[in-house]
Amino acid sequence: MSDEVVVEVDEHGVMLVTLNRPERMNTLNAGLTAGLAEALDRASRDDDVRAVVVTGAGRAFSAGAEISREAPGQRGAPRSRHETQDHFGGSGRMVEAFSACDVPVIGAINGAAAGAGFGIALNCDVRFMAESARIGPIFIKRGLSTDYGVAYWLPRIVGAARAYELLYDGGLVDAKRALEVGLVNRVVPDDRLIDEAHAFAHEIATGPPLAYTYMRRLVQRSLDVPQRALLETEWTYQSTLLRTEDAREGFTSFVEQRDPEFHGR
Repeated sequence: MSDEVVVEVDEHGVMLVTLNRPERMNTLNAGLTAGLAEALDRASRDDDVRAVVVTGAGRAFSAGAEISREAPGQRGAPRSRHETQDHFGGSGRMVEAFSACDVPVIGAINGAAAGAGFGIALNCDVRFMAESARIGPIFIKRGLSTDYGVAYWLPRIVGAARAYELLYDGGLVDAKRALEVGLVNRVVPDDRLIDEAHAFAHEIATGPPLAYTYMRRLVQRSLDVPQRALLETEWTYQSTLLRTEDAREGFTSFVEQRDPEFHGR
């Protein structure tokens, strides 16, 4: 894995993924995006990982995509046939990596999350934000549209009207405003950010992992599929879970008035 992404997994099954280009405010390049996608894939495949927290090293979450010295449209190195015909882009594959992850993903926004970095934050299931942080889609100020799933997730999170406002303005908003409009779930003191996000992830990690996986898949699918198809999937998942050891433990512990112990079986 690229050293531009640092991955740590604690004894409770919480994976901390740190975007690690602090000298460049964690701007997204090929190495960082590949490392982040690899970490999310590992979280899905490793049964010992039950929740993911994504944050940035230094004073930024991510200041966006890395900008080359050469302006867009200027002649540079010839593009490969694949690059010329690629209508999906690395940003699209990054969004798919988040969607395909089978464990809950928590964003801990420690500083600026701008442009593509804003997109990375939106791809997280739940967002914690430091009081001093600022976030927003700065694309329009660079003469650009959106990427990293911003056009997909933003209206689904805050509604179409608010999404238009944020996109057309193109500025960064502070933590108070971000909470008001629903961009983030919680705002916490800077020095408590990782602790608070980790505590939330730890609660998830002690829960039933199969149920969390199915629940995440259902919410992801609910955004795009017809009601009947979703209801069929919902019941398929539920009927499967009802036959698991975790479900039996959930009901038994309730009757016995004790905390459940889930093992993902």
